[in-house]
Amino acid sequence: MNIHKIIISFFAAIQAISAGCLFAAEPQCLSDTGFAAQLAAVRQAPFEYARPVDMPVTGRYPDLPPSRKVEGIGISHSGTPFDIPHFSLPQIAKLIKESGGTHYRPHMPLNEAIPLISKADMARLRKAENDPALLDTMTDELSKNGHWDRMDALVNAFTGEGIKLILVTGCGYRKEAPLAEMDDGTTVQVSPDRLGRDLYVTFLKWVAGAGVRRYSDRVFVWQVENEINSAHMHALSNWRIKEPSWSDNKFQHRLLRELAAVVHNEGIKRGVVLRTTQNYATMAVEWESFVRSAGEDGIDIVGIDLYGNYLFGIPLRDAGMGEIVAKAKKLAGERPVWVLEAGYSRAPRVRGFSPESQAEYFKRLFDRCFRSGADVVLAFGWFWNPKGWFMDGDTQPQWWAPMAAEPYWSPIEIRPGANGKEEEIFHPAWSEFQSAAAKWLGP
Repeated sequence: MNIHKIIISFFAAIQAISAGCLFAAEPQCLSDTGFAAQLAAVRQAPFEYARPVDMPVTGRYPDLPPSRKVEGIGISHSGTPFDIPHFSLPQIAKLIKESGGTHYRPHMPLNEAIPLISKADMARLRKAENDPALLDTMTDELSKNGHWDRMDALVNAFTGEGIKLILVTGCGYRKEAPLAEMDDGTTVQVSPDRLGRDLYVTFLKWVAGAGVRRYSDRVFVWQVENEINSAHMHALSNWRIKEPSWSDNKFQHRLLRELAAVVHNEGIKRGVVLRTTQNYATMAVEWESFVRSAGEDGIDIVGIDLYGNYLFGIPLRDAGMGEIVAKAKKLAGERPVWVLEAGYSRAPRVRGFSPESQAEYFKRLFDRCFRSGADVVLAFGWFWNPKGWFMDGDTQPQWWAPMAAEPYWSPIEIRPGANGKEEEIFHPAWSEFQSAAAKWLGP
């Protein structure tokens, strides 16, 4: 075991022991509830135990009436937005609507409309760098003739149920980058350093513009790039291709400005108001500076993420997250603040996570965020495709890994049921979502 594992293991064990639930066949933190006899110790990962769905959440947070009018509550999707295990897109849309949700935020991967850029299109793209008319022609062609079948189905499923979409476009994640045929005969995955920054920006304007043009009659909020202020960390984590561009602050701002201009210009052409947002990573040290620059970068809605309990489930850091929302609201000026990702996992238990602590966290977090000035709050990762996220296969990270919480963002657990069929278990955080929707949005 290396030093990384030792450090994580030590602190995780301390927290689990303090909760009285490490290594127990029937964890002590369960046995006092009266539900212990009902338990089947189902292990999804080391040290995670399933708990009864109907276990009540301990009420330690005051249930005060709403303090202001808010715009919405919803779910932010994690990973590739298609082929989500156990749920079809229409099922997800209907479930969100029936639970009182109003918004859904998936990515629109750059490699969906055009998985491979041919050598001929690369040549046209180079000419389009200095030819706006050619770029517009290429955008129109792609908006009509690209591989849009799956995105069409997604947009139709959610807007058909009245769910407001926030589509993420222009994201430079490795999993979302198309291939390109280069002049030397090689085929490479698209990235800023491989294409050159100017050509990469033209590529983004082309593909993102085509998507905005196709869906501008139904999608009115567009997130440009994602967590751009932590792009360098994503590269280190292999979420982005490792190269210097992702650490260049000026280039990061340039990407926001160029993509925001694409969205706004498409709206003007079609006579509709299209708004832009960016999901600033608040665990990164420069997030406040990026929020201050939102206006210069063409960002209409200041979006932030909240992951105060990314590594450990205890203590709950909802109060600190509320303070971040209040700070963002102050920095944003007249711009609205939306929480585009709020994550708290239900496992692994050895790291202090559980379905009950997840429910308690979201009960507090929805309330704190709205009271601190957020107009929309989205819970992160409640529907996801594990093959399309940070992993290259089905292997789950070990409990000691920094990303160990990633597979368990959702309060929906799939476990073996009767007759070999899988069953869906909705843990208490889902009820807290429904309660927050009813409380803050009304009937």
